[in-house]
Amino acid sequence: MHPLSVFPQLLTYVLIAPTLLRLVIGAFLVLAGLERYKKTFKWASIVYILSGLFVFIGLYTQVASIIGLIVIVFDYYIEGKKSSLTKDKKIIYIFAGIILLSLMFTGPGFFAFDLPL
Repeated sequence: MHPLSVFPQLLTYVLIAPTLLRLVIGAFLVLAGLERYKKTFKWASIVYILSGLFVFIGLYTQVASIIGLIVIVFDYYIEGKKSSLTKDKKIIYIFAGIILLSLMFTGPGFFAFDLPL
């Protein structure tokens, strides 16, 4: 019994949150990679797409999230250097970085190919 929780029966499914985060950020990385392919640094778009696919399917999630985080920081730096970033883009980069960072600690959640050690 969890007396401090309003809905304690939902705590049985604690792995749903990382699963939803993993699916959303994986799709975001793939779409960002496809959009990035039209610009310079084509290698960054390939890394975006590959890390997004790995995160989305839950294969080597922690490694793929580290790589995705590195690419997001690189992209944030390059975009900020070339032109001024809007507040919306800054917030999106920060949220994506936080989600990837949290996946490194929580793991992939349900329906992933990562196997627990």
